[in-house]
Amino acid sequence: MTDNRNPIKHVKFSDVDYFEPTVHPGGNSKLHKQVTDEFKTELLDSIKSLAQAKGFKDKVTVAVVELESKATAKSSRPTEIFNDKTCPFFGDAGYAKHLIQITPGGLSKLTQRISEASSKKAIKAISAIKSISHYEVSVSEDTDANSLSVRLFRFNSAEKNRKLDSDFEQFLNKFDCEWIRHSSDNVRLYRVSGSTKNMLDLLPKLAGIQSIMSSKCIQLKPMSQAQTGVNPTIMLPPIEGKDYPVVAVVDSGISQSCPPLQSWVVARTTCIAPAYKNDAHGTFVSGLITNSFNLNGADPRFPLCQSKIYSVEVLGDDGGDLFGIIEAMYEVAETNPNIKVWNLSLGGNEPVSKSEISTMALMLDEFQDKFNCLCVVAAGNYEGVVRRVWPPVAILEDGISTPGDSVRCLTVGSVAHIDGFVKNKEPSHFSRKGPVSNYVQKPEVVHFGGNIMVNGGQPVVLGVNSIDAKGNSHHDIGTSFSTPIVSSIAANLFEQIGKIATPSLVKALIIHSANLNDNIRDEHKPYYGWGKPQGSEDILAVKDYESTMVFEGQAQKSFEIQKLPFPIPDCLRTNEGKVRAEFFITLVYHPELDPQKAFEYCQMDVKVGFGKIDDGKFNSQVPLQNEQYLFESDLVKNGDKWSPAKVYKKQFPNGVDIKDWKLRVSVMEREGYESEGVLIPFTIVLTMRDLDKEQPVYNEMSQLMDQYNWEVSDLVIDNEIKV
Repeated sequence: MTDNRNPIKHVKFSDVDYFEPTVHPGGNSKLHKQVTDEFKTELLDSIKSLAQAKGFKDKVTVAVVELESKATAKSSRPTEIFNDKTCPFFGDAGYAKHLIQITPGGLSKLTQRISEASSKKAIKAISAIKSISHYEVSVSEDTDANSLSVRLFRFNSAEKNRKLDSDFEQFLNKFDCEWIRHSSDNVRLYRVSGSTKNMLDLLPKLAGIQSIMSSKCIQLKPMSQAQTGVNPTIMLPPIEGKDYPVVAVVDSGISQSCPPLQSWVVARTTCIAPAYKNDAHGTFVSGLITNSFNLNGADPRFPLCQSKIYSVEVLGDDGGDLFGIIEAMYEVAETNPNIKVWNLSLGGNEPVSKSEISTMALMLDEFQDKFNCLCVVAAGNYEGVVRRVWPPVAILEDGISTPGDSVRCLTVGSVAHIDGFVKNKEPSHFSRKGPVSNYVQKPEVVHFGGNIMVNGGQPVVLGVNSIDAKGNSHHDIGTSFSTPIVSSIAANLFEQIGKIATPSLVKALIIHSANLNDNIRDEHKPYYGWGKPQGSEDILAVKDYESTMVFEGQAQKSFEIQKLPFPIPDCLRTNEGKVRAEFFITLVYHPELDPQKAFEYCQMDVKVGFGKIDDGKFNSQVPLQNEQYLFESDLVKNGDKWSPAKVYKKQFPNGVDIKDWKLRVSVMEREGYESEGVLIPFTIVLTMRDLDKEQPVYNEMSQLMDQYNWEVSDLVIDNEIKV
């Protein structure tokens, strides 16, 4: 079969594809445990201790209600007890730990409700409760009192929030310190400078404080001293007259003493004092965005993609300030709305908590929504005393660092490009792993970030090649350097697809490419994600023996979307009529987010299935219908529930006996979230492929879509892919 490169097909859903299914309510009346008098007394004592907290009489504050592990599903939430008449839920602090807003009056009514509970509904609600306790603000021992980021809770009341802000600002004004409030709509964040140890000790005791951390929490990874030798840098300038996408590089800056890079830089915004300027890191990152293929010896495993640079210079020798980084990004984005990809080869030193979304990740999610762009973020570098071997044999603190837990962003890990301490294509020993809060998979993808070899007990860098601050060849290692390769791929996809490109579409195409070309075992997915994507040209090219379709739509409550029947080319059917093929599906959707919730951050869940109708019920084959998970916790951990990126593949080497196939999309919302009329944009990328790579799948599928009167177009209209 000829090696043609055909365009991906873009398919629109029609009005008849939307329908209202029969709703089967979940839940039952079974108790989660026996509710004894002793347990009710224990709960009432806990409530009494909340009321006795210092300064509580005139404040709105926060407590934590922990639920039984089998009571976390929406249908089991004890809203009969915790509601607007008592102490309402308004957020969470991790799995099964829900935040309630407490006032003196609310606690009094809560006490009465529990004391007098007798109905089956009320007793079941109490049986879901494991404990009630104070919300504790933890402050790290190494928190710098001189430079703080303080986050306040947001309650379900604008009036209460204004009062909380006012009280906190009055508190700050009593001290000789400077403060500024971020303009974010979602996160109430203050940067406090020049505070004292005494003030830091008092802060956790204030009502309404959610978190306290050092504002200068983003670290700049020191560059290695390794160079490639005397070989000149192969750094090609932009081709005159050619349009290149622009990537905003949020980093340390680009050296003015590096001539090969100057023609690739479109503009700079500098927020670093000259005394702290060290642009080696940003220069190296930018080299990979512009010329990763050429700088790495025309290695075909590196993409041909090239992009220009807008340098957002925010990282000094002493690291970066969370508040300042976000402010600089807003400043640049407001005057450069056409920048669609932002590269953040930066991060904190520690793993993010599984019980919260990091503050910087929340701010990045809001930023991406506001400016309709995609942030590509490093997974972070683990630099523990013990180097991680592959496969891992020890439990290490090597989880994703902030802001790699951003749900909207594309997080990138690192694999080795050459044998050394780990083998070629294995995760680099420093690359951090997921998942993050709510078991969301991070990183989604990986690319080459280098390796080491150990000689005489000392590490020798086997890095990817780029350019140093003086324009010389240099090689180094880190997820900082796998990330810009993917950023350039993303930027070129935006450029080639044009006006219809969205962050979700670009993200889905990159993840889908990784899934198509790598076969990652489930136990290795925390490090690899779904694998290493190809370059943008290859992502957009479809072989004759396969067909790739993009479906974009807007899901909503009470409606499902289906393509029925879904045509399957005859060339994929056996003589017995069975379908012998493999299928790949990637779903990326854009749920509304609640920054007051960590484990329930994503407010909607969109599901996709490809399968058949059995006795009036949909039976998914990709992914396989799975009924072994009885509880919400199992569904979340194992079924990708609530995860905004879902990726599946399935082979049918012996064929599967389905005549009429159906593609189905459905929605579920969180408890307490009013989703009526809310539209959730989603993208599905679906590939069907002949297992033997021989049959004319592309042509047959194109003809079938025409016969079925589908509204179809090429995803890239003026595709430069050559046949």
